[in-house]
Amino acid sequence: MSEKTPSSTNLITRTQAIMSTFVHISLSQEHNKAISESFAQLGEIESSLSSYVPHLVYQLNQTHTIPYNPTLAHAITLSKAYYKETNGYFDISIGSISKSLYHFGEENSTVPTQKALQNAKRNIEGIFIHEHNISTAQGIVLDLGGIGKGYGVDKVVERLSEQNISQGIVALSGDIRCLDVCTFELQSPYSEQTFATLTAKIPQLSISTSGTYRRYVGTQENHHLINPKTATQGKTFVSVSLFSHANNAKIDAYATAISVMPLDVALSFLKEHDEVGFVLVKSDGKIVYGNLEKFVTFTWLDYKENATIPSNTKNSNTNAPKAKSFTHPDTTSPKMIGR
Repeated sequence: MSEKTPSSTNLITRTQAIMSTFVHISLSQEHNKAISESFAQLGEIESSLSSYVPHLVYQLNQTHTIPYNPTLAHAITLSKAYYKETNGYFDISIGSISKSLYHFGEENSTVPTQKALQNAKRNIEGIFIHEHNISTAQGIVLDLGGIGKGYGVDKVVERLSEQNISQGIVALSGDIRCLDVCTFELQSPYSEQTFATLTAKIPQLSISTSGTYRRYVGTQENHHLINPKTATQGKTFVSVSLFSHANNAKIDAYATAISVMPLDVALSFLKEHDEVGFVLVKSDGKIVYGNLEKFVTFTWLDYKENATIPSNTKNSNTNAPKAKSFTHPDTTSPKMIGR
């Protein structure tokens, strides 16, 4: 994913490894205790949403019934809503592929056969929330990796807001919330170079990124962003960055979904959702972006890998996506150069 480096002044930053990523929380020195409490809160959320041993989703995937847990129930309810909003491109029942076949993030990761992929069961309706338990149908395996970090950001910020903490940054890898105003950079999916600097125009800016080049099995062609409709990897985009106001769970799910959509479907979806700004890097090296004006100021950097970025035309529609050249020496074969 495109890494973002938020910055602010008069803040201390502490880091812990939680939810399979590095969590960076920046608050003023007087709120150092709140940082510790936020780390503990994220640990509790991980225990509810993680599909790794010994957490609750792992238990649910093994036994298909667990006692009711409010955090997991809430995350599943949101996930079902986002499934409908994305027309099924965001589907937490993708675990039958990502967890049971590829085993992403595990020592026994492998590339499954096409037959196994096509036979993997996906059914969002096979997840049930009852008064006293949560259950799944046989064959249903959950993976909340496409929403969990965004959900964690929202919950931490919600508690910080209850304490009237309104300055700082909460960042779980590419899922970030700027409590007030922050500046960050977008990183090339092909190198360590950054190609744009963005500064929040609004408080409570939510940021989420998703990319095909960090988690994969064997080769990057076998990356973790899989279209639940076809059981195949998304091929249109190598990086998706979304911006919205105070809702990381939603844009985390949206970024996951857009990453596996065909281009026309993705652009149509984004046109319908003007509450979301976006910067997309296509697999051919072209940048598509739109609807950023209400969220961020945007500056293209002097990109050191020979990016060429044409100026906007006078007739451009600010809400329409714009194609930009993102020229890399090897863009004809980006999978060979992705870091």
